[in-house]
Amino acid sequence: MTSDSTPTPGPILVALGSDARSLRLVHAGFRMAREQGRPWVVAHVEVPGWETPEEADQARVWLQEAHELGAEVIWLKGPTVVAGLLTLARKRGPSLIIMGVTRARGPWDRLESSRAQEMLRRNLDIRILPLPLDSIQPRGIPFKNLGDLVGIAGALAVILTVTSIFAAALAVVAGFPAVPVVFALAMCFVVHRWGRVVSAFGTAGAFLIYAYWFNKPFGVLSVDSWPRFVSFSATVLGAQLLVDLVGQLRQETRSGRRREAETVLLMLLGRALARCSTVPEVAEVLAQRLHSLFQADAWVLLPTGDDAWTRLPQGEDVPPCPPPSVILPEFGTAFTREDPLEPFFDAGCSFVPLAGTGGTEGIIQIRLAGGARVPQERWGLLQAFAVQGSLALERIRWVETVQRVRLENETERMRSTLLGAVSHDLRTPLAAIQGAATSILLPEGALSEESRHDLLVMIREESVRLNRLLSNLLDLTRLESGIIRVHKEWQPLDEVVGSTIEHLERQGPLPVTVHLPPDLPLVPLDGGLMEQVLQNLFINARLHAGDGTVILEAWAGPGTVELAVADQGPGVPAEYRQMIFDKFFRMPDQIRDGGVGLGLAICDAIVKAHGGRIWVEDREGGGARFRITLPLDGVPPVLPDLEHDPMEHRP
Repeated sequence: MTSDSTPTPGPILVALGSDARSLRLVHAGFRMAREQGRPWVVAHVEVPGWETPEEADQARVWLQEAHELGAEVIWLKGPTVVAGLLTLARKRGPSLIIMGVTRARGPWDRLESSRAQEMLRRNLDIRILPLPLDSIQPRGIPFKNLGDLVGIAGALAVILTVTSIFAAALAVVAGFPAVPVVFALAMCFVVHRWGRVVSAFGTAGAFLIYAYWFNKPFGVLSVDSWPRFVSFSATVLGAQLLVDLVGQLRQETRSGRRREAETVLLMLLGRALARCSTVPEVAEVLAQRLHSLFQADAWVLLPTGDDAWTRLPQGEDVPPCPPPSVILPEFGTAFTREDPLEPFFDAGCSFVPLAGTGGTEGIIQIRLAGGARVPQERWGLLQAFAVQGSLALERIRWVETVQRVRLENETERMRSTLLGAVSHDLRTPLAAIQGAATSILLPEGALSEESRHDLLVMIREESVRLNRLLSNLLDLTRLESGIIRVHKEWQPLDEVVGSTIEHLERQGPLPVTVHLPPDLPLVPLDGGLMEQVLQNLFINARLHAGDGTVILEAWAGPGTVELAVADQGPGVPAEYRQMIFDKFFRMPDQIRDGGVGLGLAICDAIVKAHGGRIWVEDREGGGARFRITLPLDGVPPVLPDLEHDPMEHRP
């Protein structure tokens, strides 16, 4: 019995270590699983006493990154890494195991790595994919052509000749111990200057020179001469090994300093991007930092709807770039490069994606001098720059979205509040005017002259009320939109107060008492707007204080002039003292007072436009006291000394 069904391939297993470079394995597993449409598992084997707490924490960070990329993460314990992987592989049945390979620091490391891979391969019969975690840096090959080879060979021959002559001369004075020291110093110079390959040829030449020149009898290695030859070999090889170890230590130190510098660069980049509030600012910061780091030109390319790019920052000498439909798939499922951190290279430029939660938002284009590629040891840093840039762009996009939604909600709330407040207050005076006009139009004799007069007075009062309501709406809109500008002029405050009272008295008696000191200085203000502030305060006091007297007083402060309008009404509760200056706010017991809650909002807007402040407080003896502070900016003009009595108006 046969079956046409094929077995489902097992998952991809990533053996994750605690090395900081193991993130490369996570990205490689993610890319292969996405391309092949298979599940993938990332596992870390904890061996007791092998890892430090810091290394274990680092491994947990990489596991979290793999989990966010969609992998199943496993943390298991075992006596050895191989034993833990064998146990896990037998349970999950993977079709591929991805392991990291680092540069061996000695024969034992190389043997241990090979033994681990061989044990897994032999016991599981599964393909093992080793990925190098170190940068590919050719070592010991200082020559690139025949000319370099001939030059190095000639230099090596000269060094060996001079060393032999100097060692022979020194041996006459100091004896045999001077010979290996001189050759060791020469080979140290060779290994430091040209590397291990050239030093190997130099060491072979040194052995031959010693065997046929310094060994006695010449050219014959007898039993008696072997101890000296061993001593010579150990000195020369030991010195070279010491120089090589010092070179590796120096390289590791430089790598550590470079990583520290990269960390500082990322911190500075993050701080600079945090201050950006627009996309062009983000592009400018990225371009400047990349130019400082790589000495290269850089641009941020954002796709548009017509398969084109928006290039930031803009310039004249810019290289071409394939359209988004061509280059963006290179960072998706068609991503075929072996190393997931490798930038895409085309036409002398390197490209790195700006990938966010919503997909690839754009790319970074980098052009190095001469059209060179970005060095492999800088791929990770370049990708980190791209991640920082994509996060900044995504943050700006979300901030803009939140602001737009907030503005739309605020606009809708204001519209609803305006309609709810104005619909009733417009309908009430209109209904009164319509009813009075209808009554006046009745046949002659239906109404007495007194009733007709009362109806006309009602029409006038409701018209004034309706006009005041619409004027407040229009004034507040113009103030908030900036159409109304404050034109300050130095003028006496008593003139503004007198003009305000005169205007209000035309509409009826106004019980107000004014106290202005004779030495009150000139105030820089917009007379028309400040009259409107005082009118609104007086009308507000008359509405809420009834027939009680309103008191206006002013006095000079340090660099300011203060005004106070006090009434004898019920006052303002403490919980409403900040809210009464909001648009359309009315206290619960005053919903039907005939206003829509715009008078005090207009006062607040005008006073703030003057650079001042308005607030309300309790009045001694009951009532509310509205206080205004106006700054005395600039130098007032010099006026002649005129006698002026304080203005005092009483009903």
